Amino acid sequence: MGTHWIVEGEVDPRWPLNTRGNIGEVFPEVLTQVTYHLGVKPAEAGWRQGFDEMGITKSGDFSSDEPVIIGCYGGYGYLNISYLRIVGVRAPGSSPEAIDLSLFGEGDPPPYEARPGDKSIGNSLKMLRYVLKALGTKDEPGCVEDSRQRLARFRAAQPSLDVDDAALLAFLHRFPDEMQLQFRNHMITTFTTSIVTGVLADGTVAAGRPELLTDLTAAMGDVASAAYSQALYEVSKLAAAEPAVGAAFDQGVDGLGDRLAAIDEAGPFNEAFADFIERYGHRGPNDWEMSARTWENTPELAYAAIDVMRQSEHDLDPSARLGDVEEKRTAAAEAVRPHLKFLDKPNFDKAVGAIRHWVRGREATRDLCIQLYLPARRVFFELARRGAERGGTANLRDVALLHPYDELPGYLEDPAAYLDELTERVALRDRFAAIEPPFFITSQSEVPSIEELEAAKADEAAVAAADAGDVLSGAPGCAGKATGRARVVLDPADPAGMEPGDILVAPLTDPAWTPLFLPAAAVVVNVGALMSHAVIVSRELGIPCVVAVDGATDRIPDGAMIEVDGTAGTVTVVG
Repeated sequence: MGTHWIVEGEVDPRWPLNTRGNIGEVFPEVLTQVTYHLGVKPAEAGWRQGFDEMGITKSGDFSSDEPVIIGCYGGYGYLNISYLRIVGVRAPGSSPEAIDLSLFGEGDPPPYEARPGDKSIGNSLKMLRYVLKALGTKDEPGCVEDSRQRLARFRAAQPSLDVDDAALLAFLHRFPDEMQLQFRNHMITTFTTSIVTGVLADGTVAAGRPELLTDLTAAMGDVASAAYSQALYEVSKLAAAEPAVGAAFDQGVDGLGDRLAAIDEAGPFNEAFADFIERYGHRGPNDWEMSARTWENTPELAYAAIDVMRQSEHDLDPSARLGDVEEKRTAAAEAVRPHLKFLDKPNFDKAVGAIRHWVRGREATRDLCIQLYLPARRVFFELARRGAERGGTANLRDVALLHPYDELPGYLEDPAAYLDELTERVALRDRFAAIEPPFFITSQSEVPSIEELEAAKADEAAVAAADAGDVLSGAPGCAGKATGRARVVLDPADPAGMEPGDILVAPLTDPAWTPLFLPAAAVVVNVGALMSHAVIVSRELGIPCVVAVDGATDRIPDGAMIEVDGTAGTVTVVG
């Protein structure tokens, strides 16, 4: 049968199609036990709760409480396309294809096949009422403030890190209940944004101008996921202005914090950087993982981005790039409106006005979910540190491979008793981390063992690099054109010699990548769709972006000159 990961779900035969699309930027790495039980399972419950309130879920859709929408197969997180397409089936005016375009955008999934029970007049009527209300939104959705208040209460409840193990464990075990409610709000804003975007997309298609969607959904302003890069840019200007700080950066980011602390002239920079960490330290690569590196616990991640920004000879303020974005949005709406049916025009106009509130709300609730992790993550690492002091593993992140209820309490009492098992799990995790999981899984028989994945990797033919003149196609992310040197970056902590004006080519992006967007001339990503992180941030910063370029990081030679057309969704290798 082969060796499977310590956390594996069961593919639901009612909803069999699962994909790595979209979720790759949320859970890019192998899922740990702590995150699966404390984060994924309550997120699934919150997702279902949000769908029920929106009128999407029908009685009998799910046969158990076990995760279906967020699956874990072959060590990695998957999203269930089969069920998420139901949003398009049951939402008036939407379609499964619209959901694919909005959320996934790549991978060429099998077409939707209607089955008994998919459609529901009752659900469609509930969703119609909900959608009409959502289109009338003229301010921040109420669920955003609900998330803020819940976060404040959870933060206030965090115990001091010097209390006993039992108190810290109790707080950590409280996290799932809070996560469920926060994720409920995030899914409400996410799928409402998808539906409103769908109204705009349908309008552009009816007008025969689908490319206008990028103008209609361009920079909304005050979007949480774009704020990090703008704030870090302000810090980087202090590094560029002070020669002593620049000299410290020239020696590399390892040990940089200690060097800066010893430099009197670095005072203003250090103060500004500390303020940045206080406000945004909860973010980092794979930051839905409880044991993740963040800007707070691994400040070198932020220093690496500053190191790129400080070298820019030009002002990186996004306002200069955004230009006449509102005029373009108005012109796009005016170009679409005459081609719409009489009854469709009012909803299109409402969607044009409402989309900014839902995009902002979606990114705000996403950020608030990650902020919820911050106090829990501090407690987790304190428990892991105590385990190390008592003879446990020195790699604190590996403690997340233990079951948070069945094993973690015992580990704290007798860490040595778990070391052999932990060593085996670390080795297995590293094997899963070295492979590429299947993009689609459609049945339990397709869930691969590590032996099967390693054999498939060994049989893979090398990907041929693109030649001068080759055009790689993807999906339009943010309009505009840019030509520059391709810089293939696989880890935001190691920008690999990226300089201002280079074009960032990345496998996926989460908020830890965001500061690298600002100095980039353009962004190209292997995966993505209309609502992916790369697209939303690029639009806010006015950077041409193409997503869903299959194998971009393998096919585009590092250092090659490329042209990115964010409107057409193409990348041309110039030379």
